[in-house]
Parts: sequence; C-alpha cells; structure tokens
Amino acid sequence: MFLRNHQMFSSVRVRLTAWHLVVFGTLLITFSAFIYILLSRNLFSRLDKSLSNSTWTAAEILQGEIVENGGNVAAGAAETLQELHLPNVYLSIFQGDRLLSSTLPDGETAPPPGALLKSNPANQAPALVTVGGFEGNGARLAVVNVPVPGGDVFLEAAEPLTEVGGQLESIRRIFYLGLPAALLIAGLGGLLLVKKSLSPVVEMSRQAERIGASTLHERLHVRNSDDELGRLASVFNELLSRLDRSFVSMRDFVADASHELRTPLAIIRGEADVALSQDRDVVEYREALAIIQDESRRLSRIVDDLLALARADAGQRPLNMEEFYLNDLVEECCRSARVLAIARGVALEFDSAPDINIRGDQDLLKRLVMNLLDNAIKYTPAGGSVSVELRRQAHTASIKVSDTGVGINAEYAGQVFQRFYRVNKSRSRADGGSGLGLSIAKWVAEAHKGSIELDSKPGSGSTFMVSLPL
Repeated sequence: MFLRNHQMFSSVRVRLTAWHLVVFGTLLITFSAFIYILLSRNLFSRLDKSLSNSTWTAAEILQGEIVENGGNVAAGAAETLQELHLPNVYLSIFQGDRLLSSTLPDGETAPPPGALLKSNPANQAPALVTVGGFEGNGARLAVVNVPVPGGDVFLEAAEPLTEVGGQLESIRRIFYLGLPAALLIAGLGGLLLVKKSLSPVVEMSRQAERIGASTLHERLHVRNSDDELGRLASVFNELLSRLDRSFVSMRDFVADASHELRTPLAIIRGEADVALSQDRDVVEYREALAIIQDESRRLSRIVDDLLALARADAGQRPLNMEEFYLNDLVEECCRSARVLAIARGVALEFDSAPDINIRGDQDLLKRLVMNLLDNAIKYTPAGGSVSVELRRQAHTASIKVSDTGVGINAEYAGQVFQRFYRVNKSRSRADGGSGLGLSIAKWVAEAHKGSIELDSKPGSGSTFMVSLPL
C-alpha cells in the first residue's frame, strides 16, 4: 500500500495537481472567510444603525408622553408602548433599575441598565450590547438615558439576532456546500490542465523510447519551438545529432582501424606462409623477415597512434608541462627528418628564430612537428623542397611547414585532420601512412590551447601553420 501511494505521489501530474489544489484551496478559504467577516460586520452595522434610530425615536416619544401626563413617568411609559409599534423591535422602560413597562414576548426579560449604562449622559448615542435569550439566538440591545424631571429613566430597545443569524447561516451553508464543490471542480480542472500541459512531455518520452543506437537519425517532434518544452525538445534533438555524429564517427573509426590493421597483418601472414611452405635459401628467408619487420613496425605505429588518440579522447593523457626552447625542439626534428628527406630526394630547409622559451609537453610537441614533416616529405615528389619556419609574435609562437608537393583541393582541406582520412589512399598506404598523423597533430595543438590551419592549392603545395601560446 505504501509503495503504491509512493508511486502515485512520485508522478509529476499528481504533485502539480496537489499543489494546485493546496494553493487554490488556501486562496478560496481565505477569500471566503474575508467575505464572511465583511458581510457579518455589514449586517451588524446596519442592525445597529436601525436599532439606534428606533431607540432615539422611542426616546423622543417617551419624553413627550411624560410631559403630556404631567410628569407621570409610568403613565407616559405605558402610553408610549401602546402607541409605538416598531417591527421586530421590543421596548423596555426603566426608572432606575425598576422596570416600568415592556413589550418583550412572554418568557423574555429585559436586563436592568446597570451602573455602566446609568453613566450614559443625555443626547449621547445609545450604548449597544449583545445579550442572550430570544430562543437562544440572542439579541442586540440599545440603551439610552431619557432626561425627565424626578429621576433617571432608561429606554431599552432590543432586536433579536434571528434574521441576521439566519442570513449568516445561509451564507455559511453556501460556503460549506460551495467550497468542496469548488475544490472538486478546481482539482478536476487542474488535473486536465496539467495533463494537457504535460502531454508534449509524454509524447517526447514515447518518441525517445523508440530511439536506439540504430535509429539515432530520428528526432523529436517540436510543436512550438518558442516555449520551454519546445526548447527542451530542440536541445534534446541537438544532443541526438551529436550522438549520431559520434556513433557514425566511431563506426567509421572502427572500420578504418580494422582496414588499416588488416593489410599489414595479411602481409605478415602471407610472407610467413610462403616462407614456411617449403625449404628456401637464406636470402629468401631474410627478404621475408625484412618484409615482416617493416609491416610489424607499421603495425606498432598504428597501434601507438590509436592508443594516443584513445587516451586523449578519454582525458587520460595529461600534459607533462615543462619549460624549454622551442627552436631547439624544431631544429632537432628537422635533423631527424632530413634523413627521410634525403632518401626521397627532397630538400629540407629550416629558418630558425632567436631563442623562444615556451612551456608545454615536449614529447607531444615533438610528435606534432615530426608528423607535419613526415606528411610534407611523403607528399612532395623527388626534386621538391620542404621548408620549416619558426617565428615569435606578440604572445604566440608560429611554426610553418611548407612543401612543393601535389597540394590539396579546397573541398578536402577541412577533412585532412579527420582520423584515417587520406586524399590518395593507395599512395599513403604504400608509403606506410595510417591517416592518423594530422589528427594527432591537431589534438596536440589544441591541448596546448593553440591551433593548426592548412593553406593549400592543387599543384602548388601545402602549408601547415601551427600557433602556440607562449
């Protein structure tokens, strides 16, 4: 039972409806109480005003009758009550605390004015009090002092609260019946309103449940992109787009990695099968082992590059920051790459700058420069040249690697930094490239808060420009 209640109140629809009822009910009860108090005060105010007017009227008549009867108070009181008939008002006349005459119904008694009312001077507004009696409904009592010769005379006018009480009872009955009905209608209306308001969320949930790894191309339907739910759906669609691109990139990455690893493995296995198929002389064995060695080295480079990128994506490759001279690092890379350049008949030139002190990961920056040099030499035909220029600007150091190679079309310039991307795949594979060098170079530059750009034209060579903050 507790679990069922907990599940019910865990629903957003139920909680919103409950809050709606609490707020609406509090406001409705507060407003009803205010109206009831206001009406009650208004009814009693009108009753007091009417009772005061009746009291003054009776006091003037009583004073006149006493004068006409030669100062006889009892006779004047009796004639006053016989002549004066006020609807729903009962009169009592006292001389001191002695009751002279009264029009009260049988069984009802008029309370004596008392010492407090005796102090009420003439011509002052009647003193108003509420007394019991009158069949349990009580009455409103007005007392006024009538100045006459021979002693104090008090006139009491009593009006039962039956009519006022009946009116207030009717109002309370309306509230008792109307408040629950109003709360019931408000609860149903709030439930329908919440259900209508949350229907887009429910629909989005149903659509999201149907989206899986194989259906990431689907998107949530956005009814109104300007409201909060529309913006939520748009943000979720953007998330799906990023996930879709990530899944596509991951599938392509796995496919390309499998393809890259399959080729050298097939060569190694083929050479081993041929060498073991029959007895061969030493020279043939050495040739087979040399091919296996080259392909093994290529596999090691691919695995190292994949491991470096995987660690970078997972954030598990922290930078080993240290201070060093960038010009010494670039010059060392050029010396190492000059051997490869000479073997391919390519001239390598280095235009150095004065000492440039930089703080960064020396191993990663060396890998960045070597990847750019290796890429430039591979795509430069024999007789061409590769130039490296290092310059210091205001707050950055720039490394420019230019070649006189085949160049790249503008439509491919933005794709060369993608993993396993090659403009000429057959040539790159023949040269031992894996298509990961420029991806690693871009990651290293961005890890150092820098950037790398490409400027290339077909037939005019390519220039890679790296900017690193000092």
